[in-house]
Amino acid sequence: MAFRTLGALRADLLARLGMGAMGASGGANQSLMDSLLRDAQLQLYRKQDWKHLHDYLDITTGVGQNLYDYPAAGTMDPDAGCALYKRILRVETDVSGQFVKINEGITTNMWSTMNTPGQPQRFERFKQIMVYPKADAAYTLRVWFVADTLPLTQDSDVCTLDDEMVLLHAVANGKAHYRQPDAPVYQAQLQELLAHIRSQSFSSDGVVRRTDDTELERRPLVVGRDV
Repeated sequence: MAFRTLGALRADLLARLGMGAMGASGGANQSLMDSLLRDAQLQLYRKQDWKHLHDYLDITTGVGQNLYDYPAAGTMDPDAGCALYKRILRVETDVSGQFVKINEGITTNMWSTMNTPGQPQRFERFKQIMVYPKADAAYTLRVWFVADTLPLTQDSDVCTLDDEMVLLHAVANGKAHYRQPDAPVYQAQLQELLAHIRSQSFSSDGVVRRTDDTELERRPLVVGRDV
């Protein structure tokens, strides 16, 4: 079942704030209600790398190329990439049929050999994804990312994060805005729900596992071809 739409969340938000008589649109308050909901989703989105938004895209390197666009679509969800917020989790490359993680960070010394072609070794997050060094062949880069939130502007737009969590966040801020005395009650409910939902982003045994940070071994340069 999908999360609730903006229109449905707005109607619930108005009811929680004691404004249900205004109707689902909220009348003159519609812009404020929508802003509270969008702000709630964005603030919650930035709190952590939500597991259900993890996705990946395989990119094929071009010979002599080292700049690649951030994914505009995912493999599991073709409607959401990370071109907006650029929240890259990791980058892997296919080495002899096995995906191996490449580390983030292109050092100063590496710039002097950027044009010496080879297999992907490092990457940096700039306006585009930069990979070191420039590729000498077509390699597969698997870019793992946290998908951007989907638009929440039209009544039919569906919430990207858990809708109850987004609603509680908006209610707490709305009640604080209107100086309603039960604002702390909703804030406490939000924190409890948030703690439960955030725990689902860890493994089942509660352990955060670290990946292998070993470097790929660069292929030896061939005199006459590479140097």
